[in-house]
Amino acid sequence: MFNIRNTAENCISCDKCISECLFLQQFGAPYKIAKKCLASAQSYDEAAINSYHCSECSLCSAVCPVDAQPFKMFEALRRHAQEKKLFGLDQYSPLLNYERIGGIFPFKDNILPEGCKTAFFPGCTLPALFPVATRAVYSTLKQRVPSLGLILNCCSKPSKMLGCYEPHTEAISKLSQFIETNGITKIITACPNCHMTFKEFSPSFKITSIYEELLSLNISIMNTPWLKEVTVHDPCVTRFESELQESIRILLTKSGVSLIEMDHSREKTICCGEGGAVGFHNRDFAQAWKSKRIAEAEQTGVPIVTYCAGCTNFLSSAKPVAHILDLLFVKRNKIPQLPRFPFNYFNRLNIRFSARLT
Repeated sequence: MFNIRNTAENCISCDKCISECLFLQQFGAPYKIAKKCLASAQSYDEAAINSYHCSECSLCSAVCPVDAQPFKMFEALRRHAQEKKLFGLDQYSPLLNYERIGGIFPFKDNILPEGCKTAFFPGCTLPALFPVATRAVYSTLKQRVPSLGLILNCCSKPSKMLGCYEPHTEAISKLSQFIETNGITKIITACPNCHMTFKEFSPSFKITSIYEELLSLNISIMNTPWLKEVTVHDPCVTRFESELQESIRILLTKSGVSLIEMDHSREKTICCGEGGAVGFHNRDFAQAWKSKRIAEAEQTGVPIVTYCAGCTNFLSSAKPVAHILDLLFVKRNKIPQLPRFPFNYFNRLNIRFSARLT
């Protein structure tokens, strides 16, 4: 578990993180928060409760010049809040139910052909919002790797994000054990949250993104992208994944799409507003992040493309946003409207049924 003393001893109060973050502007510098936590149990508990105003986007750690890792502190504070039962999660029930449903029948499934060593793990939200793109990518991969498997399940990132480490560890351990027991040596992820959740668990099998895999297999994109110029929104969860970020840009440029970068991109990207599920607790903070992201994108004068279905969904309420897999694998003439409940759930079921028939 992260030691909060690390932030207390290393933060130099340069205020670089504060200048970027509404949460820190309201609740104080990481150094002060850490010192208060170490000073008294009451202050520690108060900081743990306040951590649910944080988007957990890790921008504070990205701009920190001394590696004080304030993000790790806020992550630890949420864990403390749940271990001590300081903060109820009733308002997060829609998110936790979404996680629970993703791990049970009929949404959960494992399609593992004979000799399967590699499996595609698309996550929950991509099949729900972009079923055609999900099927197209899976089909394309199977042409190169006939024994490719498909695992439909939830990585339990919401529980981890909210500080519920015991249920998260139990779920990701069970999932990883299943993968290992079935002799799978590589998982191809399509969701940034799934990608990082697996990587941080450090399983024995290899974790690679669909974007890196497409480049590695030298798969040509047959469709002509229906956007010719875009700006890329990097999900905050993968802000330190430079190879993944570069893979996205190479795929786009190889497909004939020109890029205009925003001021905050790659490691310095800013949250779409959905991070940390802060919108369930502090809607104003979530909306402020969304507005900031949209404002930067509009300065480029071109449409937004991202590789996170969750970011696509959250930002789309303010401005149409394309998902890179939809852009590269589905024939369209404009950014589509996203399906809503219950159609998003039907889409997930259709992915399962159609994969069973192929």
